[in-house]
Amino acid sequence: MEETKLTEDQTIEILMKYLVEDNWKIEAYCLGQQRGYDIIASRNLEKMFVEVKGAKASDASPTKKRKYFDSGQIKDHFGKAIVKSFETLNDHPNAIVAIAHPDDKQIRNCIARNIQHINKLGIIHFWVGADKVVLKEQ
Repeated sequence: MEETKLTEDQTIEILMKYLVEDNWKIEAYCLGQQRGYDIIASRNLEKMFVEVKGAKASDASPTKKRKYFDSGQIKDHFGKAIVKSFETLNDHPNAIVAIAHPDDKQIRNCIARNIQHINKLGIIHFWVGADKVVLKEQ
């Protein structure tokens, strides 16, 4: 059986549901080709900014070329997410900053060993499963 590959939009939708169940209020989110923070959430006096990546492009994506992202694209996307997280930390020094990826075997093989390093920098990581299970690393 082939593993379900989540798009960025699907990953955002599953993660938002998880955050709401964890008492976060979704203030804003971006789907499709929209620019901005993928998810902004708040809880009490906390604010969280999440940069989300997918395992494949949406069928509607104007740049879709492959069935799913290869290891080079996964690493490139992860690098861009790290840079965006650093920018967010600069712009919102008191906020919680996170990166989220689909809990996908290929993505784990490419980046999982690096999660500990972003955690040391204060960046949370979410693994978002197609089965709607979300794992938080910090």
